[in-house]
Amino acid sequence: MKLRVLLALFVVLLAISTTATARKFDLNFSDTSAQFKYDFLVGATNYGRTELGVGFIYNEDDNNLAELGLQVIDQAGSKSPGLELGVGPKIFVADTDAGDAAAVGLGGMLRYKYPRMPRVVYVGMFYFAPGIVSFLDAEDMYEFGVRLQYELLPSANAYLGYRKIEVEFKNTGDTVIDDSAHVGLEFKF
Repeated sequence: MKLRVLLALFVVLLAISTTATARKFDLNFSDTSAQFKYDFLVGATNYGRTELGVGFIYNEDDNNLAELGLQVIDQAGSKSPGLELGVGPKIFVADTDAGDAAAVGLGGMLRYKYPRMPRVVYVGMFYFAPGIVSFLDAEDMYEFGVRLQYELLPSANAYLGYRKIEVEFKNTGDTVIDDSAHVGLEFKF
């Protein structure tokens, strides 16, 4: 039942996004998990851009996670060509065997495109939700990830990545939603 609610939320947010421009679809798999993510541009100024993203992760242990994030992204500075920084909140909703979780995390992403190898991109991200903004059965939650991307086409990237998402529950301890290396494709349209 909860999985249906999470999937319905994902479909509704995807339908809302059809009026937005500059969209990205990200699909990645490991032996034990899969993630589908959709990002779209909701605003841009001389000071950067704002992206809204929705995503869904599930694994072979029937641990499911839906996420909704807002990120403000811009160049990190004129003395750091190729370096982008994104910061913002992310809402997590998880359905696991150990319990249910909802959390509001803060964090961001760092993306570096090396000027001498413009088709190679390094990406790192981290989000943390402490107890004060973790709800239902959750005590706290975090997400960490890194990836190495290669631009196959101007509108398609292939990548290798690693991601760890963990929820600490009040009564049952830590539950890992994902802790794996994965391969993925990112499409821009």
